[in-house]
Amino acid sequence: MALSEFCSHFPLLCPRCRPSKPPHEFCGFVDIGGVDREVRVETPHFPRVEGMRISSDTCLQELVVSHTDQLLEAQKTSSTALEYLQKFQKVCTEAVRCDNRGREEGELQVELNESLVRCLLAHLEGLGWSRVQQVSPNFTSFTLQTRDAGERVHLLRVRVADGYPHEEPTVEADLPGGFEFNYEPSEGVAGVVRVWEARLASLQEFWDVMDQIDKVALVLDPPTPCRHHTFRRLLLGNQVNVQVTLSPQQPRHLPQCLLFGPSKRTRPITTRLTHTYEEWDAERSFVENLEHLLGESVVRECGGVEGVEQEVECPICYSLHFQGSLPDQPCEHCCTPFHAACLYDWLSSLPAARQSMNIITGECPYCSKNITCKIPV
Repeated sequence: MALSEFCSHFPLLCPRCRPSKPPHEFCGFVDIGGVDREVRVETPHFPRVEGMRISSDTCLQELVVSHTDQLLEAQKTSSTALEYLQKFQKVCTEAVRCDNRGREEGELQVELNESLVRCLLAHLEGLGWSRVQQVSPNFTSFTLQTRDAGERVHLLRVRVADGYPHEEPTVEADLPGGFEFNYEPSEGVAGVVRVWEARLASLQEFWDVMDQIDKVALVLDPPTPCRHHTFRRLLLGNQVNVQVTLSPQQPRHLPQCLLFGPSKRTRPITTRLTHTYEEWDAERSFVENLEHLLGESVVRECGGVEGVEQEVECPICYSLHFQGSLPDQPCEHCCTPFHAACLYDWLSSLPAARQSMNIITGECPYCSKNITCKIPV
């Protein structure tokens, strides 16, 4: 039913799937402002929205970049792949209409600062036009791109004022810990790019380890990993999940580990970890090290993922992510995890539930035994 409904709304998208398996990818076209734009839609957990990614042509991708925050919010508030794609279509269509309206009204005929434009053109030419991805019509902002040794693409967004190069530009870069630099007016943006690329080079091993984790293990959080994220939430074979936080400077060393799950399952792992943490071997792969230390297998990304996610998602809202959180409230009897907000709403609806101070107690919606939950602030 979910697939037929999806295809009825977007008939020009063709699913790629095996019989009896949900589609993990759609290819085709989506109507954006009256024009069919070629897109590739990845839906690893169809029909749910988790992990969904949309790739498109260059023209549409520029709209996506300029409306990143709006689209991320749309993804967070969508419960299905269909709902998110409809919001994606609406946001991009409205952006195209605004752009066309601006052209008709002459809004794009902005007054340029001639000295600023000449200075920037000289600096960008010195950097090489292959690095330039986008420049705003009034030359006050531009985006640079580069590839690192691992062929990963990185973007540097730069905004300048009329006082450039004497006035320091503001920059945005997807890096762990943010991006700091000492600005030299004599170098301009070239000095910023030099520091940026040096920082990228210093993080190669960190991203190599992170990419290996993402490729091998089933990552529960973050739902869409970015280059600045230093943590991953992984599912273990006994349905406990562990959050590992890596040091960008020493990514192959022992990470910080935080366990989530019922105490009867996390306690033995914690005890083992206190005795095995010195056995971490930088020569082994990250996942192999983690399995050795914890004494539990890490659930792999490939093979049987759909069934695994059914076991770890909240059985009240039937989702893995809700309001930016994972199911972190387990029942100590049946070990089923719930979102704290979902569990509180469930318990609040029970006539027999008891509330004391900031704790509410009632029947577990899964096994009917007693379960407690803190009242959300």
